[in-house]
Amino acid sequence: MLSAPQTAAAPAKAGSRFVLLFFLFASAGFALMFVPPIELLIRDLTYAITAMCGAIIQLAGGRVGVAGNVMAGPRAGFTMKVMDGCNGVEVVVLLWSAMLAWPAGRVAKIKGMVLGALIVQAANTLRIISLFYLGQWNQDWFEWMHLYVWEILIMILGLAVFAVWIRRTPAIAAHGPAR
Repeated sequence: MLSAPQTAAAPAKAGSRFVLLFFLFASAGFALMFVPPIELLIRDLTYAITAMCGAIIQLAGGRVGVAGNVMAGPRAGFTMKVMDGCNGVEVVVLLWSAMLAWPAGRVAKIKGMVLGALIVQAANTLRIISLFYLGQWNQDWFEWMHLYVWEILIMILGLAVFAVWIRRTPAIAAHGPAR
Protein backbone atom coordinates (compact mmCIF):
# COMPACT_ATOMS: atom_id res chain seq x y z
CA MET A 1 0.00 0.00 0.00
CA LEU A 2 1.30 3.46 -0.87
CA SER A 3 1.78 6.04 1.82
CA ALA A 4 0.25 9.50 1.51
CA PRO A 5 3.48 11.25 0.42
CA GLN A 6 4.04 8.71 -2.37
CA THR A 7 0.44 9.05 -3.53
CA ALA A 8 0.75 12.83 -3.68
CA ALA A 9 4.14 12.62 -5.39
CA ALA A 10 2.93 10.50 -8.33
CA PRO A 11 0.64 13.17 -9.86
CA ALA A 12 3.25 15.85 -9.19
CA LYS A 13 5.88 13.77 -10.99
CA ALA A 14 3.53 13.16 -13.94
CA GLY A 15 2.71 16.88 -14.08
CA SER A 16 6.39 17.81 -14.01
CA ARG A 17 7.08 15.29 -16.77
CA PHE A 18 4.30 16.78 -18.90
CA VAL A 19 5.54 20.36 -18.41
CA LEU A 20 9.13 19.38 -19.21
CA LEU A 21 8.16 17.41 -22.32
CA PHE A 22 5.78 20.17 -23.46
CA PHE A 23 8.56 22.74 -23.10
CA LEU A 24 11.00 20.54 -25.03
CA PHE A 25 8.55 19.75 -27.85
CA ALA A 26 7.41 23.38 -28.14
CA SER A 27 11.01 24.65 -28.15
CA ALA A 28 11.94 22.13 -30.84
CA GLY A 29 8.82 22.97 -32.86
CA PHE A 30 9.46 26.70 -32.77
CA ALA A 31 13.17 26.21 -33.52
CA LEU A 32 12.29 24.04 -36.54
CA MET A 33 10.21 26.90 -37.92
CA PHE A 34 13.47 28.77 -38.58
CA VAL A 35 15.18 25.95 -40.49
CA PRO A 36 15.26 27.07 -44.17
CA PRO A 37 13.41 24.08 -45.70
CA ILE A 38 10.72 24.31 -43.00
CA GLU A 39 10.50 28.09 -43.50
CA LEU A 40 9.78 27.45 -47.18
CA LEU A 41 7.09 24.88 -46.30
CA ILE A 42 5.47 27.36 -43.92
CA ARG A 43 5.64 30.10 -46.56
CA ASP A 44 3.98 27.79 -49.10
CA LEU A 45 1.36 26.80 -46.50
CA THR A 46 0.67 30.50 -45.85
CA TYR A 47 0.26 31.11 -49.59
CA ALA A 48 -2.10 28.12 -49.82
CA ILE A 49 -4.14 29.35 -46.85
CA THR A 50 -4.37 32.80 -48.43
CA ALA A 51 -5.43 31.32 -51.79
CA MET A 52 -8.03 29.11 -50.09
CA CYS A 53 -9.48 32.10 -48.21
CA GLY A 54 -9.64 34.03 -51.49
CA ALA A 55 -11.38 31.12 -53.22
CA ILE A 56 -13.95 30.85 -50.42
CA ILE A 57 -14.65 34.59 -50.62
CA GLN A 58 -15.12 34.31 -54.40
CA LEU A 59 -17.35 31.23 -54.07
CA ALA A 60 -19.52 33.22 -51.67
CA GLY A 61 -19.83 36.01 -54.25
CA GLY A 62 -17.19 38.34 -52.85
CA ARG A 63 -14.43 40.08 -54.75
CA VAL A 64 -10.82 39.60 -53.83
CA GLY A 65 -7.46 39.50 -55.52
CA VAL A 66 -4.81 37.13 -54.18
CA ALA A 67 -1.08 37.19 -54.87
CA GLY A 68 1.13 35.05 -52.64
CA ASN A 69 0.13 35.92 -49.10
CA VAL A 70 -1.60 39.21 -49.99
CA MET A 71 -5.34 39.68 -50.35
CA ALA A 72 -6.63 42.83 -52.06
CA GLY A 73 -10.17 44.00 -51.57
CA PRO A 74 -12.38 45.81 -54.05
CA ARG A 75 -12.13 48.99 -52.00
CA ALA A 76 -9.23 51.02 -53.39
CA GLY A 77 -6.10 50.74 -51.33
CA PHE A 78 -7.13 47.90 -49.02
CA THR A 79 -4.72 44.99 -48.89
CA MET A 80 -4.17 42.44 -46.18
CA LYS A 81 -1.00 40.39 -45.83
CA VAL A 82 -1.24 36.99 -44.13
CA MET A 83 2.00 36.79 -42.18
CA ASP A 84 3.75 34.23 -40.00
CA GLY A 85 1.78 34.26 -36.78
CA CYS A 86 -1.45 34.71 -38.74
CA ASN A 87 -1.32 31.31 -40.43
CA GLY A 88 -2.22 29.21 -37.38
CA VAL A 89 1.11 27.38 -37.35
CA GLU A 90 2.13 28.58 -33.88
CA VAL A 91 -1.12 27.36 -32.30
CA VAL A 92 -0.71 24.01 -34.06
CA VAL A 93 2.87 23.73 -32.75
CA LEU A 94 1.64 24.36 -29.19
CA LEU A 95 -1.26 21.92 -29.60
CA TRP A 96 0.98 19.21 -31.04
CA SER A 97 3.56 19.79 -28.29
CA ALA A 98 0.89 19.28 -25.63
CA MET A 99 -0.42 16.14 -27.35
CA LEU A 100 3.07 14.70 -27.75
CA ALA A 101 3.85 15.40 -24.09
CA TRP A 102 0.62 13.78 -22.85
CA PRO A 103 0.87 10.08 -21.90
CA ALA A 104 -1.25 8.55 -24.65
CA GLY A 105 -0.71 5.98 -27.36
CA ARG A 106 0.81 6.83 -30.74
CA VAL A 107 -2.37 6.26 -32.73
CA ALA A 108 -4.38 8.53 -30.42
CA LYS A 109 -1.68 11.19 -30.69
CA ILE A 110 -1.58 11.04 -34.48
CA LYS A 111 -5.37 11.18 -34.77
CA GLY A 112 -5.52 14.06 -32.29
CA MET A 113 -2.75 15.98 -34.03
CA VAL A 114 -4.35 15.65 -37.48
CA LEU A 115 -7.87 16.49 -36.31
CA GLY A 116 -6.59 19.27 -34.05
CA ALA A 117 -4.62 20.90 -36.86
CA LEU A 118 -7.66 20.74 -39.14
CA ILE A 119 -9.87 22.36 -36.49
CA VAL A 120 -7.36 25.13 -35.80
CA GLN A 121 -6.88 25.80 -39.52
CA ALA A 122 -10.64 25.85 -40.15
CA ALA A 123 -11.06 28.46 -37.41
CA ASN A 124 -8.07 30.38 -38.74
CA THR A 125 -9.65 30.42 -42.20
CA LEU A 126 -12.76 31.97 -40.68
CA ARG A 127 -10.50 34.43 -38.86
CA ILE A 128 -8.71 35.53 -42.04
CA ILE A 129 -11.93 35.90 -44.03
CA SER A 130 -13.64 37.89 -41.28
CA LEU A 131 -10.60 40.15 -40.93
CA PHE A 132 -10.55 40.69 -44.70
CA TYR A 133 -14.10 42.04 -44.62
CA LEU A 134 -13.59 43.91 -41.37
CA GLY A 135 -10.49 45.65 -42.73
CA GLN A 136 -12.47 47.03 -45.66
CA TRP A 137 -15.12 48.36 -43.33
CA ASN A 138 -13.13 49.83 -40.42
CA GLN A 139 -9.36 49.76 -39.95
CA ASP A 140 -9.53 50.40 -36.19
CA TRP A 141 -11.87 47.46 -35.65
CA PHE A 142 -9.66 45.36 -37.90
CA GLU A 143 -6.60 46.07 -35.74
CA TRP A 144 -8.47 45.44 -32.49
CA MET A 145 -10.03 42.19 -33.68
CA HIS A 146 -6.76 41.03 -35.26
CA LEU A 147 -4.47 41.76 -32.34
CA TYR A 148 -6.72 40.96 -29.40
CA VAL A 149 -9.97 39.11 -30.03
CA TRP A 150 -8.97 36.58 -32.69
CA GLU A 151 -5.55 35.91 -31.12
CA ILE A 152 -7.21 35.02 -27.84
CA LEU A 153 -9.99 32.98 -29.50
CA ILE A 154 -7.55 30.89 -31.54
CA MET A 155 -5.42 30.17 -28.46
CA ILE A 156 -8.52 29.24 -26.44
CA LEU A 157 -9.60 26.97 -29.29
CA GLY A 158 -6.22 25.22 -29.17
CA LEU A 159 -6.64 24.69 -25.42
CA ALA A 160 -10.21 23.47 -25.88
CA VAL A 161 -9.18 20.98 -28.57
CA PHE A 162 -6.46 19.68 -26.23
CA ALA A 163 -8.89 19.44 -23.29
CA VAL A 164 -11.48 17.53 -25.34
CA TRP A 165 -8.75 15.26 -26.72
CA ILE A 166 -7.52 14.49 -23.18
CA ARG A 167 -11.05 13.59 -22.04
CA ARG A 168 -11.55 11.25 -25.00
CA THR A 169 -8.08 9.68 -24.98
CA PRO A 170 -7.15 6.97 -22.51
CA ALA A 171 -3.88 7.78 -20.78
CA ILE A 172 -1.12 5.22 -20.59
CA ALA A 173 1.49 4.94 -17.87
CA ALA A 174 4.35 7.37 -18.41
CA HIS A 175 6.80 4.48 -18.65
CA GLY A 176 4.47 2.07 -20.44
CA PRO A 177 4.52 1.07 -24.08
CA ALA A 178 3.62 3.71 -26.64
CA ARG A 179 1.09 2.35 -29.11
